Amino acid sequence: MNISSISQLDRIQQYLTRYGMTSYMTLGNLGLIFNFILFSQRTHRRNPCSLYILAMSFCGIIGLNISLIPIILKLDHQNPFDQSIFLCRFHNYLIQIFNQSMRTFIVIACADRYAICSRQATIRSFSQYKVAIRVIVFVFIFWLFLALLPTMQYSNENNICEVMRGVPNLIDSIYTLVCFGVVPLFSMMIFGMLMMINLAQMRSHIQPVIDGTVLINHRIFRRRDRDMIRMLSIELLLYIFTTVPVTVILIYKTVAENKVKNELRIQIESFLFYIMGYFILYLNNCLSFWIYIFTSRTFRLEFQQLFRKIMGFMVFKPRRLTETG
Repeated sequence: MNISSISQLDRIQQYLTRYGMTSYMTLGNLGLIFNFILFSQRTHRRNPCSLYILAMSFCGIIGLNISLIPIILKLDHQNPFDQSIFLCRFHNYLIQIFNQSMRTFIVIACADRYAICSRQATIRSFSQYKVAIRVIVFVFIFWLFLALLPTMQYSNENNICEVMRGVPNLIDSIYTLVCFGVVPLFSMMIFGMLMMINLAQMRSHIQPVIDGTVLINHRIFRRRDRDMIRMLSIELLLYIFTTVPVTVILIYKTVAENKVKNELRIQIESFLFYIMGYFILYLNNCLSFWIYIFTSRTFRLEFQQLFRKIMGFMVFKPRRLTETG
C-alpha cells in the first residue's frame, strides 16, 4: 500500500513537471516578452510604472527559466547543479537575485501607483522617470548582496543541491518567511489600500462640466481607475496564492525536521513542498501579462495595435519583397 502510494505521488509529480510546468513556463515566457515589447514602446518609455513593469518582466523571464528549466531537464538528464557545490550555490544565487528583484518591483509598482494618485506633491514626486531609474539600480544592488545569505545555506550533500539541515535550514526558512511573505505581502496590501483611497478621493473631486473636455477626461480617468484597481487586486490575490503556501510549508518543514517519519510521510511532505515551493510559486512569474490583458481594456487595445503591427510586418513585408523581385 505504501509503495503504491509513493509511486503514484512520483508519477503525479513527473506529469505535473513534464506537462503542467512546461506549459505554463511557455505561456509565461510568451507573456513576459509581450510585456517587454508593450511597455518599451514610446508611449510608455518615460512612464515610471512602465519602467518598473519592464524591470519586473526582465527579472521574471530570467528567474522563471533558470528556476524551472533544470527541474524539467532533471526528469530525463542528470542535473549539473547537483554535482558541484559552486554550481549549486551560484545557480541558487541567480534564482534569488532575479526572482526577489521581480517581487520587489511588483511592490514598488504598487507604491508608484499610490504616489501618482496622491494629492500631496511630495508623495507624487516619487513617481518620476529619474527616480525610477535610481530605484531600479538600487534594487539590483540590494539583492546582489542580500542574496548571498540564503545562497550560503545550500550544499550538494548526497549529490543533491538543497538547503543544509540544522541552523542553515532555520536561517533559510526565516529568510523566506520575511523576504517572500511578510514584507512584500504587507507592503502590497498597504500601498493597494492607500492607492484605492486616493483614487476614491480624486474621483470625488472630479466633476464633469458641460464643455466636452473635462467630461472626456473624467471618462478616461474612470476607465483607468477601474482597470488599475482591478489589476492591483488580482496581483495581490495572486501573490497571496503563490507565496503564502510556500512560507507555511517551510515553517512546518523547519519545526518537524527532527521528528521521526516513515517513508510515506517523507514522500508526502516532499510532494507538498514541490507543489507549494515550485509548481505554484513560479506561477507568480508567468501571469502578469495575462492578468493585464484580461482585466484592462486599455491594455487589450494596446496589445491589439501591437499585434496588428507585428502581423503587418510579417505579412506585407515579404509580399513587397516578392513584388519587387
